[in-house]
Amino acid sequence: MAKIVMQCLSGPLAGQNFQLDGGPAFIFGRYSRCHFRLTADPAASQLHFLMDISEDRVRIVDLGSTNGLVVNDVHYGGRFGKPIVDFLTIKHGDSVLAGGSFFRLNIEGEDDDDKAAIDALKAALDSGAKHLVKPVRDRDFSGASDFRSESDDDKDRTAIGPSTGKMTETGSRFPEIEGYVMLGRIGVGGRGAVYKVIKVDSGEKAALKMLLPKTIKKPRAVEVFSREIKVTKQLDHPNIIRYLDNGVANDIPYLALEFAEGGNLDDYIRRSPDGRLDFGEAATLFVEVLEGLAYMHEKSLVHKDVKPKNILLARGKDGMTAKLSDMGLTSRMSTNMVDNFLPLVAEGGTPAYMPPEQLVEFTQALPQSDVFSAAATFYQMLSGELLYDFKGKDQAAVILDGNIRPILTLRPELPGRTAEVINKALSYYPENRYADAGEMLVALREAL
Repeated sequence: MAKIVMQCLSGPLAGQNFQLDGGPAFIFGRYSRCHFRLTADPAASQLHFLMDISEDRVRIVDLGSTNGLVVNDVHYGGRFGKPIVDFLTIKHGDSVLAGGSFFRLNIEGEDDDDKAAIDALKAALDSGAKHLVKPVRDRDFSGASDFRSESDDDKDRTAIGPSTGKMTETGSRFPEIEGYVMLGRIGVGGRGAVYKVIKVDSGEKAALKMLLPKTIKKPRAVEVFSREIKVTKQLDHPNIIRYLDNGVANDIPYLALEFAEGGNLDDYIRRSPDGRLDFGEAATLFVEVLEGLAYMHEKSLVHKDVKPKNILLARGKDGMTAKLSDMGLTSRMSTNMVDNFLPLVAEGGTPAYMPPEQLVEFTQALPQSDVFSAAATFYQMLSGELLYDFKGKDQAAVILDGNIRPILTLRPELPGRTAEVINKALSYYPENRYADAGEMLVALREAL
C-alpha cells in the first residue's frame, strides 16, 4: 500500500505528520499506549479515534471521545455529533478535526501536486472557517453513552445462504416464518429482536433471532449476524447454546437457537438475594462457563464478549446449566488481524468486563482476554458488584488504569485459594493471567 500520512495543519499538533505504517490499525489519543500520542492537545481524549488500513482503503472511527470527530465538515460522536454506527471510509485530501487538531489525509501517489489545496485549507483554518465545532478540554468522562456494547443484538451475513422460509405479517405484532410458531417476543434492541418459538418439525421450543428490517441496510450489523451464525454452527458443547437452524425470510435473516428457560445470568444475579449468588451455586455455574469457553479456546476461537448477559441458563432436573451465547464478535486466536474483522469500541466487547488490551490492541484475539472477562463475570456473581467503578469517570481511563477492588474486600468469607484464582485471572497484563480458559478451569477445580 502507498505511504499514508495524517498531516496536522492546525491546532496544538500543527506541523506534525503521523505515518500509518506496519498496521493494520492505529489508535490516536493521549494515552501512553496509543500508537500516535496527542498529548499536546488538551481537547483530545485518552483514546480518541482509530484508523484502519486493512482493506486497501482507509477507514476511521471515533472511540467514544468527549468531542468526537469532524470528518469533512460532518460531526460524528462526542456529545453533540451524529451517532457512531460504523467506520467511515476516507480518501486522499479528506479532513479530520479531532479535539483541537485539524488533520488532512495524504496518500502518496494520489494527487501529489496538491500544494495549492493544502495552502487553501491552511488559509481557511487561519480564518477559523473550518473549526465548525469548538472543542472543550477532555473531562473525566468520555462520551460514556457512546461507549457501550450492542452485541445482544448482533447478527450475521456470510453463512445466511438462500431463502428457506416465508415471512408474513399477520394481525399480530409478530412476524410469521414458515416452519415456526411464534409464542411471543423475548426482547428487542436497536438492531434485532428475539422471539420464543416452537420449531414445527421437532416440536421443541427455540429462540429465534432476527435482524430488524431497518438494519438490513447496515453492512456492519449484517456482518456481525453472519459471523454469529457461522461460528455457532461450528460449536457442539453442553455449555454453549446449540444451533438449530438459520435462513432468510423476505430478505430478513434469522437464526434459531436452543431455548434457555432460565434467561440470562445477569438477570439471575440481580434477582438473587443481596444481588449476588451463594458461593456454591456461583462456583458450579462458573465452572460450566469455563468448560464452554475452554472448548472454544481448544478450537482456537476467542469469544471477545464474555459477560453475564451472554451466558444463558437452561433449567434441568439438577438445577441451572450455564451456556455461552452471542458469538457475533468471536474471532480466531491471533496477535494480529487474520480475518479482517475489527470490532468497534461501541460494540466490540463490554466495558464493565473488558481487559485493558482489548481497548488498545483491536486486532488481537487473545484467550487471556476471555479469561479476564470470565473472571470479571465470576467477580460479579460473587460480589454483586461490577469490576470497575465508572461513576462520573472516563470509562477508558478507568480500564486502562487497572484499579480493581480485590474480591476479598467485597466478600471476605470467600476461600482464599479461590480469590487467588480470580486475582490471577484479572492481572493487568495478559501474560500474567492463565493462558486460556482450560488452564483457569484446572486451577479453579483445585481451589474448590
